[in-house]
Amino acid sequence: MEPTQRKMKILEAVVESYIRTGEPVGSKTLCESLDFSVSSATVRNDMAELASIGLLEQTHTSSGRIPTELGYRIYVDQLMSCAELTKYEQSMVDDALYLSADAPEHLLESAAAVLSGMTKYAAVAAAPSGESSIIRRIRFVQTGKYTAMAVLITSTGSVKTRLFRCEYIITPELTEMFDKTVNEYFSGLPVTGVTPAFMQSTAASLGEMSMLMSNVLLAVLDAAREAASTSVSIKGQSNLFLMPQLESADGKRVMELLGHSGELSRLLKNADTKASVLIGSEMNEPALSNLSIVVSHYAASEECRGTLAVIGPVRMNYPKVMAALEYTADRVGALLREMLESD
Repeated sequence: MEPTQRKMKILEAVVESYIRTGEPVGSKTLCESLDFSVSSATVRNDMAELASIGLLEQTHTSSGRIPTELGYRIYVDQLMSCAELTKYEQSMVDDALYLSADAPEHLLESAAAVLSGMTKYAAVAAAPSGESSIIRRIRFVQTGKYTAMAVLITSTGSVKTRLFRCEYIITPELTEMFDKTVNEYFSGLPVTGVTPAFMQSTAASLGEMSMLMSNVLLAVLDAAREAASTSVSIKGQSNLFLMPQLESADGKRVMELLGHSGELSRLLKNADTKASVLIGSEMNEPALSNLSIVVSHYAASEECRGTLAVIGPVRMNYPKVMAALEYTADRVGALLREMLESD
């Protein structure tokens, strides 16, 4: 075996041993786990060289070595083997998702929950960006004598609702009129096209009818604004706070990050443009230096694309996490496709 190839095998073994045990790896222990014959002295020399080029580090003078951030990066990009979910794990994902396949929002919440349960880390499910979605239809449902609900359905399967109140009694004939009039103006329009200016011009073109429909149009505007945003569901945040690596200040910052959908969306976009795995400082957030994020993408159509992610310690089981993400993303995409086709 070539020296360079041998060193990479040793790096792989160190990373996998440290992921499994959380203990620094010594040359003697490593020799016993390698699938090729090599002396303990050679392993020590190779580990020292790997440390000299920044792939391993020694936490204490007499201890074994652990991977550096760069060591993890080499492992993820070049060395790790693919993993697969067991049949039981696949069935667990399938059952959880099928039970929630009545609406995209419920499906994504279940995807985040099942990923968090399988990995024991935090999991994120981001809905497709609403910025490019189209309004398929707007329906109206009477909820009271003076109240009704606008139900906005988009091309990405998103369903947004808004209640509104009128100063007059709402009848079935009026809700039918709302339905016909609103869909003539809004059906097929990009959700980002529903702006206050567009509403003003619509109201002006309705003439005297606009007096009846002012609150109807405001409800549609609010629903369209929400549909244009990216919805993010996160589960298992508490798993991260059990990590000894997170100091109290870092834990507070992580909590703020996970509670802010805008920052989470930024983090996911950063992963999307760089790699499917961001490790420690690659996230450009000091409080996350002990964490990694693994990202996978699902797609139901060209315009219906979203993101699933797992956030956990740098010392995570990357092959297993990636297998869980890829399988779940594949099933989410397929179920969303069925929903869109049946709508």
